[in-house]
Amino acid sequence: MSYLNQAEFFFLVLVRTTSFFMTAPFFGIRGVPALVKAGLGLLVAVLLFPVLPAGQAAFTSAGAYALAVVNETLAGLALGYLASLIFSAVQVAGQLLDLHMGLGMASLFDPQYAATTTIMGQFFTILGLLLFFQLDGHHTLLLALQESFRLLPLGGVHFDGNIVLAVVKLFSGMFSLAVRIAAPIIVVLFIADLALSLIARTVPQLNVFILGFPLKIGLGLLVIIAILPLLATVFHNLFSQMEHDLALLLRSWPR
Repeated sequence: MSYLNQAEFFFLVLVRTTSFFMTAPFFGIRGVPALVKAGLGLLVAVLLFPVLPAGQAAFTSAGAYALAVVNETLAGLALGYLASLIFSAVQVAGQLLDLHMGLGMASLFDPQYAATTTIMGQFFTILGLLLFFQLDGHHTLLLALQESFRLLPLGGVHFDGNIVLAVVKLFSGMFSLAVRIAAPIIVVLFIADLALSLIARTVPQLNVFILGFPLKIGLGLLVIIAILPLLATVFHNLFSQMEHDLALLLRSWPR
């Protein structure tokens, strides 16, 4: 297809790719300038446009085309946001650990998301990003974006209640993933709390409240170091889950 002869379709491709990179993992962080995101969206649109499937919908009026632009924008934002939920689960898992380790008050400002986070939440997020690139997660995102043009043709994007319900299920599943990631360490810290409570009963002279802070922090760090090799497998499964969720959402999208 010629870029000039099919300018209206190319603009729809550009809208979907650019909006996708506005909310996608890593690409959508606030530290990346908006001009870089727009340039990346333009580059991907130029590369994808010649290989798009033929038989795109025709627009009978300016209103129909404007509605298609809005739908393409929402579709790109939704796909990128759903992919970023995996990293939200990783960050929430780290924040849960901070609450049980006693580091919940040691919060810091995260410039990537312009929000306050905790120490382990930031550590898990950075570790997840590194493993994301190590496991070619960015290639998975680009392939999912390409596949979206086959399953959701230009001008054929529609929204209904089923899509909203699917998004809500994926959002609620993010908290379930966070709990499952942090569960082994939380169990160890819970056993430590039980041990400290027994010590407080048997040795009342010992200030368990003051002793518990460094003990739980050190124990939590030791457990994290011990299971760190297993986190690569956990994150690999999470990225596979991200790919599965995106594919399931695209196949169930109304046409």
